[in-house]
Amino acid sequence: MSQHENGRGEDLPARRQAREDRDRIKAAFGARLRVLLDLTGLSSREFAARFPAYKDSTVRKYTLGTNLPPWDFLNDLLTEVARRTDDPAAPQRRTELFTAYRSVLIDTGATTRGSDQNSLLLRLLDGEEDLHRLAAELAEVRGRENQLRLDLEEETGQAQSPGTGTGTGGRERRRRIEEEVRALAQRRGELVRQRGVLVTELDDSRRRLAVMEAAGSPGDLVPAGTGTGAGTHQTPPPPLPPAPPTSFTEPSSPAGRRRRPLVLIAAAAAVVCLAGGGVAVGIWAAGNGDTGNRATPPVSATPRTTPTPSPPTPSAPATSAAPAPAPERSSWSLIEDLVPMDVYPEGTKRSFTAGALTVNNRDYPATLYAFEAERTWQLGREYKTFTATAGVSDATPSGDVITFTVQLDDGVAKEFTMAPGDTVKKVSLNISGVFRIKLTVQESFSTHEGYGAWIDPTITK
Repeated sequence: MSQHENGRGEDLPARRQAREDRDRIKAAFGARLRVLLDLTGLSSREFAARFPAYKDSTVRKYTLGTNLPPWDFLNDLLTEVARRTDDPAAPQRRTELFTAYRSVLIDTGATTRGSDQNSLLLRLLDGEEDLHRLAAELAEVRGRENQLRLDLEEETGQAQSPGTGTGTGGRERRRRIEEEVRALAQRRGELVRQRGVLVTELDDSRRRLAVMEAAGSPGDLVPAGTGTGAGTHQTPPPPLPPAPPTSFTEPSSPAGRRRRPLVLIAAAAAVVCLAGGGVAVGIWAAGNGDTGNRATPPVSATPRTTPTPSPPTPSAPATSAAPAPAPERSSWSLIEDLVPMDVYPEGTKRSFTAGALTVNNRDYPATLYAFEAERTWQLGREYKTFTATAGVSDATPSGDVITFTVQLDDGVAKEFTMAPGDTVKKVSLNISGVFRIKLTVQESFSTHEGYGAWIDPTITK
């Protein structure tokens, strides 16, 4: 029986034509990206050096149309074009490019329910739009809450003023304000919950995309095992040892927001090798066996040396002095000492960068900064106080506002907004009995150029 007789051969030309159409559409969009890259004056390698979230080979795949890029790449590319050229029609071109990008994704078969590479890109694009909508509504709710608090303080002050009666009208106004404040608090909690769910979904899509790109799969194919984020042909990398970052780096470009705290594994291993030999390295790399995800300070192993024996002398009897006990530690840095529960992978957003930052004309060497990020540590109810300083980087555009939040277990313990040039704000909270602590920053206008910084976040017993 021939292929045409069994009904399957007739589909081959149609499938071949559909594949050629998809390749043509992607190649045309890649040509648009090549033009934009030329406008920056950068090669693909130079662009990748400026934006470390992308590799040189990945950028070339985007500009050749082999793969379609994530929306983050389009945003970074357009930002770089705007920085290097004076184009009054830049906002319009940005809208046109993203409209064309969505059309290309749909024309190549992407759907919001699919699990192939292009479908994940479409879900990222639509998800980011939803995220911006949630952020805008959340900002409105917070603004209204702040105004109502001021109104309530004014009503309370008038009621407590000498010679001023409370009156039925005043009590009714306070009651209405309090009811609206409660309703807004519930709405804010629901928006925060929705944003958290959406952020988790988007970061999961980014992780799966990273696996697909590392495997070199084309955008219209579904690699094996994409439902779990890794194909069956891939061996997952070994887990990193629970060591804190040991150095900080000041970003020299907007790509700094994607850099993560670097755990210098090789350097640390070399130091341990020199001090205590290969056995100590094996113990350090294997971790301490703590699978309970408890945020306890890492224990450092002290290498043991064997002294060379010397013959006893009659003039001085051998004596052994007991080593002085190490002073008991009472404070730990959330940057250097404790391992967070949620470290997002390289190339994703919403992850703090540990490094030096200039805030209000002063350089702070130990900060956690981002334009939009969150990080959670498990405290295990073992600590008493949390202290930190908050500030906005001097590179943040004028008019931008950063919202800082400290969440203890399931409740918001501290929330405030700051603008560039504001005096740094000291935060001190009682965390006795607290199981988890979460720090967040949120840029109000999503320019991706403003950084909120938690400076020297510390917990004490």
